[in-house]
Amino acid sequence: MAQKVDVAPQAAGCAWAPEAIYDDLVDAYLVFWASSMEASDGKGRGMHIYCSTTKDFKSFSPAERYITRGANESIIDTTIIQVGNKYYRASGDGQITIESSEQLRGDWKKVSTLQSLGLELTGKDVEGPVFFKFNDQKRWVLLVDQYATSGGYLPIVTTDIGDTSGACWEKLKAEDYSFDILKKRHGSVLPITQHEYDFLLAHWGN
Repeated sequence: MAQKVDVAPQAAGCAWAPEAIYDDLVDAYLVFWASSMEASDGKGRGMHIYCSTTKDFKSFSPAERYITRGANESIIDTTIIQVGNKYYRASGDGQITIESSEQLRGDWKKVSTLQSLGLELTGKDVEGPVFFKFNDQKRWVLLVDQYATSGGYLPIVTTDIGDTSGACWEKLKAEDYSFDILKKRHGSVLPITQHEYDFLLAHWGN
């Protein structure tokens, strides 16, 4: 049963693009989202990523600032994926910036941007990144929303998220993928088990 939960700071102007990832170190989920806050110098608002932890999605720890690019700057649409003993996150901050860390609440370092990888995409072209892994393959996808052209999701495939040369990344051509009739934007991809897949197929059909 759905319920409404207030997790953003009281002075937040919005709470956008929430995601969650399980944190083994604290045995709880890290929930994160973008909120705008008035800058301390009174010169406008900045967008920052805030986070909270929860074990049951009913009670949440107080919101904390998780990522910022500065009081008057903006960062939105963060997505995080675990690969082995590393975490990777992609965020919209004028670029689509990829960072890595060994802990969700640890120190993060910049890996690349889609522009630096030679993919000719900046935050003026795409937003809303989301990572997922292909089943039974050592390949990952970064979906980005082509909001500037109303193009919907564009898949970018890689065999190494930590690659900085661009050699392991491929921006798929329009003829190489299909999202069927409905345009897909700003979503999430959730892994499910074979049992869950069979149940959904039996219940809803094709």
